Amino acid sequence: MIFELVSVMGRLRDYKNSFFEVYWITKSTLATFWFWAPILYMTYVIFQLWLMFYVHPATLAIFPLVLIVYGMRQENKRLKTRYGLVKTKRLRAEQGLGTDPEQVKPFEWKVEQAVEQYEQMLEERKKGATEE
Repeated sequence: MIFELVSVMGRLRDYKNSFFEVYWITKSTLATFWFWAPILYMTYVIFQLWLMFYVHPATLAIFPLVLIVYGMRQENKRLKTRYGLVKTKRLRAEQGLGTDPEQVKPFEWKVEQAVEQYEQMLEERKKGATEE
């Protein structure tokens, strides 16, 4: 019985040692570049074949252009917010749908001039009312 227990313990020790040998070999194999080089190359080749047969070439030309335009727009927004170059644009009802806020000349109302014109109009009405 004791000999069987020693024999079983020896087998377990051998099994443990062989398991760790397999583990270290697998780990060292997967950690090398030369193991992954053919796998990565075949992935690249399959991806290129997929692009050739399933993606239109115009898509490959347009997508980077869209990314460039989006990046430039975001950079412009970032610079404006960083340096405080943001303008407040307000559209009025008198502006058309196709006009930009910068195209319309701002209307400045001079209060003193308007009051003087109103007073002159009142004086003219009074003169007209008294003459009749």
